[in-house]
Amino acid sequence: MTNAFPGYLITLSEQGAFLGGMMITDRYGIPKDFKYTDPVTPTKVQKIIYGSVLERYIRNHVIIGALVKEVNMQPSFFVVPQHQMEAIGEAHNLTLLSLQRTQFTSLGAPGTMNRSKERECLIQGHSGEHPIRILFGPIPVDQQEPILKELVVLSKTMDLVEPQERLETALKSICLEKSPL
Repeated sequence: MTNAFPGYLITLSEQGAFLGGMMITDRYGIPKDFKYTDPVTPTKVQKIIYGSVLERYIRNHVIIGALVKEVNMQPSFFVVPQHQMEAIGEAHNLTLLSLQRTQFTSLGAPGTMNRSKERECLIQGHSGEHPIRILFGPIPVDQQEPILKELVVLSKTMDLVEPQERLETALKSICLEKSPL
């Protein structure tokens, strides 16, 4: 049995506004902590003075910074979208990884791993016939191994990818509720 609490973290841009959310689950994928930011809409002046770095600044310093300060329980790791991992990692000292469903052929028994690169591997979980692709942030290989083992154990009781999908759907719903008609 695991005592891991996976965290899920994402930022979105919807209708010219940026927002973010964080959800920490138990080993069944049940939310134990959920936080989100109100949509942040940059002003005309901010767009001018921040220029091309505005989006990166809002997402990684304003939104992620606010969410990380509000964490009530420290997760074992944060699952983030692959395209946001590098920028979040540069701004914060967090254990980050990205999880993706694949259509690859089964690797065999649950727990089987296939490392393709130093920061990337496939693991066969306990549920589903296809392995899950894991991309690590800047985490040394020796520190990745315990996380991989934890993911295999968690896969016995939860769908590892689904909470991220749920978090994204919740944020889009929040954004739509807060936008004027």
